[in-house]
Amino acid sequence: MSSEKLYSEIFEEFEKATTKQERINILRREGDERFRFFLQLAFNPAIEFDIQLPHMYRPAKEPAGLNYAYLDTEMPKMYRFLKGHPMRPPGYTTERTTQQLLVMIESLHKDEAALILKVFQKQFKIKNLTHGLVKEAFPDLII
Repeated sequence: MSSEKLYSEIFEEFEKATTKQERINILRREGDERFRFFLQLAFNPAIEFDIQLPHMYRPAKEPAGLNYAYLDTEMPKMYRFLKGHPMRPPGYTTERTTQQLLVMIESLHKDEAALILKVFQKQFKIKNLTHGLVKEAFPDLII
């Protein structure tokens, strides 16, 4: 990530932008490979997750920037949660991935945990962030 921001901070900045071009510029500026993969997980309806969302978890209490994990560093490991992903080791059960998910979300800043949980629930919504806008910012992204 180019500016060392939490994904939740990027989306806060995105929501404050007043024009379409400003929004596109924010996405492109922050749009390294990991962030684009996050957008792909959020907007590609063909992606299926093999997890059970935990009914309860303990949101991290650490202030932003002092967490044990960040979405940016967790993105390369998201294959663990993707149904049928070729890098997912044999024997990975839904129970195992669910346990790994719980550890991950309890290690993330509470705002980033909320973001990824919404992606997993297919309920990710950010004001003015649409499929079309993401596609315009990143035409090569498969969403």
